[in-house]
Amino acid sequence: MLSIDELLKLIQNNGISTTIFVILLSGLYVVVKTEWFGVYAGKVGDAIIAKLFKKKKAEVSHHISESDIINHDISHHISESDIINHDIFNYIDIWQFNIVPTLQYSTDYRTVVFRKYLRIYLQKHKDNINHFVADGKYKQMSESELWKNFLQLINSISYDYEREMSQIGIPAVIIEKMKTKNNDTLSLTIDLIEGICNSQFYESANNFLKLYSILNIMLSILENTVSNSSIICNSINGQLAGLEMDGKIEPGKKH
Repeated sequence: MLSIDELLKLIQNNGISTTIFVILLSGLYVVVKTEWFGVYAGKVGDAIIAKLFKKKKAEVSHHISESDIINHDISHHISESDIINHDIFNYIDIWQFNIVPTLQYSTDYRTVVFRKYLRIYLQKHKDNINHFVADGKYKQMSESELWKNFLQLINSISYDYEREMSQIGIPAVIIEKMKTKNNDTLSLTIDLIEGICNSQFYESANNFLKLYSILNIMLSILENTVSNSSIICNSINGQLAGLEMDGKIEPGKKH
């Protein structure tokens, strides 16, 4: 767990919302290694995580009974349809077409650039995850194979969105600062995903329960990135001066 000094430093550097997010993930990582988490979590645990991060309600809790939890029968409620129609795809669309276009940042230039950043960031996640799901190979993967392939998926997503951002002229300082921000939780998230992949309590037919739970975690990360993008925007001082995109120019003299 974080020491007091580490906690204060985290709040100073990243703000209270990100600090809370990291603390919740840290606690979740500790709990995921225990038997209790394996028994109780599954879709129910993911629904609790969703509420903590102000995600939209998970659609699964209404048909999971107490006896299901006690008898470890949660996995029987997960089907391929739950994976294909996971909330992550719906809410990426909502963010892209309803939320991101309304976001306002400190200047007109930054509004244009950060909206472009988030649209690419979200679209690359959707494209790559969609391909991973549609491919269907995850159904036959062992624990280690699922973990390695999902780690490769995360790396591919990062490579794809950073490359496209650079190609369309999003400043390197924004890409790097957003990467640093995301790295605050990425390593912890990777450990958490690895814990799910290796947990016997997430065993189910065709790895459906594991993948569903991992996608819930990814959804939380995406929402955290969108909601905290203004923190990165406000942390950039002077490096964008004089830059232009879509007819909008950042105030100040270009360096």
